[in-house]
Amino acid sequence: MSCQLKDELVSQLVALNNKLNLLSPDLVHGDEERAEVQQQRESLYAEIKQHRAKGHGGKPCPAAKQIWAGRH
Repeated sequence: MSCQLKDELVSQLVALNNKLNLLSPDLVHGDEERAEVQQQRESLYAEIKQHRAKGHGGKPCPAAKQIWAGRH
């Protein structure tokens, strides 16, 4: 089973991870920009966790159940 919202959130997280990896600490505003992207990343990760737990009318995301079932 797939969940479009979960897929979109995960895609956004991957994009932020990629951006964070590309930001060089040697840039003049690198630390500030990296901190901003890191904050966005943490916020998005919290949103993904919330969606997985109760994102479908207060019930867990069915796609998250499928992912966890595959890991056992």
